[in-house]
Amino acid sequence: MLTVFVKIPLGNGYIHLGDSMIYLASCILPTPYAAISAAISGAASDIIGGFAVFAIPSALIKAMITLPFTSKGDTILSKRNALMTIPAGGITIICYFIVCLILYSWSGAIIGLLGDAMQTVVSAAVYLAFASALDKAKFKENLLGSQGNH
Repeated sequence: MLTVFVKIPLGNGYIHLGDSMIYLASCILPTPYAAISAAISGAASDIIGGFAVFAIPSALIKAMITLPFTSKGDTILSKRNALMTIPAGGITIICYFIVCLILYSWSGAIIGLLGDAMQTVVSAAVYLAFASALDKAKFKENLLGSQGNH
């Protein structure tokens, strides 16, 4: 629950590491599993973190940000997956802007843009660092290799 326990308060929300873990899961798990995991963790984090009004929108948005990534391939950090942080970030920014527009106002939604933009940059950077480290450790190869032995 890196969204709940590692966060930096900002305006009407916070910067967290949860999205970077969603990106990682999306590159390791089949899409339906990554989307379900992202939806549950996104909603739970909002409820636990005191932002319950965002739980349902977050569940939908977090599931959507899994869609650009692929778990196919031998590595987590492929050129394709690295580039998919851009549309995933776009989904985050646009969807939360719409949610904040509905919940707050134009000014509230605009204030949220900066935080959401910062969130997407931090998420992409953390994802790239973790994915690179996991690939160097041959995480995906070891995970898939161990599954074949059972």
